[in-house]
Amino acid sequence: MKGKEKRKNSEQKNVRYVFDPQTGQRVPYKAPAERSETKRDVVTARTVPSGTGDSRRPAKKRRTPPQTEVPPQTVRPRKRRPDGAVSEQPVPRPRPQEGFGQLPEQDPYFPEEEQQAPVRRKKKKHPKLRKLYITVLILGIVVILINIAFLYFRGQIWFNEPRKRDYPVRGAVIDSDLGDVDWEIMSTQTISFVYIRATKGTGYVDEQYSKNRKGANKTKLLSGYYHEFDFSRDGKKQAENFIDSLGSLDGKLRPMVKLTRYGVYKLHMKDSEKVRDELEAFLGRIEEEYGRRCVIMCDKDCYEEYVEPYFNKYTLWMIDHFSEPKAETKWALWEFNPRVRSSGYANKKVYYAMTVYRRDRDLENFKKNFLMDPSS
Repeated sequence: MKGKEKRKNSEQKNVRYVFDPQTGQRVPYKAPAERSETKRDVVTARTVPSGTGDSRRPAKKRRTPPQTEVPPQTVRPRKRRPDGAVSEQPVPRPRPQEGFGQLPEQDPYFPEEEQQAPVRRKKKKHPKLRKLYITVLILGIVVILINIAFLYFRGQIWFNEPRKRDYPVRGAVIDSDLGDVDWEIMSTQTISFVYIRATKGTGYVDEQYSKNRKGANKTKLLSGYYHEFDFSRDGKKQAENFIDSLGSLDGKLRPMVKLTRYGVYKLHMKDSEKVRDELEAFLGRIEEEYGRRCVIMCDKDCYEEYVEPYFNKYTLWMIDHFSEPKAETKWALWEFNPRVRSSGYANKKVYYAMTVYRRDRDLENFKKNFLMDPSS
């Protein structure tokens, strides 16, 4: 008995008492039940009433959620008011943990471009459809080029054709290749004057010269005549052939000599000095007969080889089918298109050349400079 009493006394000495505000007495302190800090299930024991058997089923297992560490709340120290009362400072909200709401750090195993670049889906390639598009495009380009070449060959389009408002005075160059010319229809074309071929070399006379001259005289067109110069013939004899065919030129345009390469002369230029001498003899004889200088018609090669600078005093008729002649040549007439086709002549397979007078010059200015008798 004494041992039991000693044990009770020792246990009572170790008991800690606390004050209960409800009863106003001291009561032994009961520590709260400790919780398991692990994530395993905690089995809570179910009490069984005394005097009864263990007839109930064993208690079910309850799963408790894993506990997370909550940062401790700091309480500011109390401050005393001037009147002696103590005021408690409000507890601030806990600060978020370090790294909360921030983007993850750069992955050291992947470059920055690969992580930031958006993922693009590769488009499916259709090689057959692509080949079809390319084939259709090539065929379309070929068809367009064929149409342009066909229209160019027929003379329906020309790349360097000057505008009508800039060059209002236009004319045509006619020879026997056109066949019979209906001058009533030809005069309705957009031309103001016409030059008809009369002779060539020392003895050739154009087959349609007499018909074309009579037909042109019946229209309102200003008409003139030209001689096609032969590089291998005597210049004075060529002038005599031309004069015999022309006769009187009252009221007509000034005579013209055409100086272009043809036949073998396209491959080999004739001796420059000899050609210049023969051309000078031809021009001198024409000026002696009619009292007016002849008009020289030539292309760029003949101009540089034979005309410049020996015959700069003569009126120049330049042939250039690709661009406007240079201003240094001081040209008065410009043949820009050799492939003009229209109604009014028999041979439809042949073309004639189209010429324009100086830029921004009217018909009155043309008459003043080209008519043999200006008063007419």
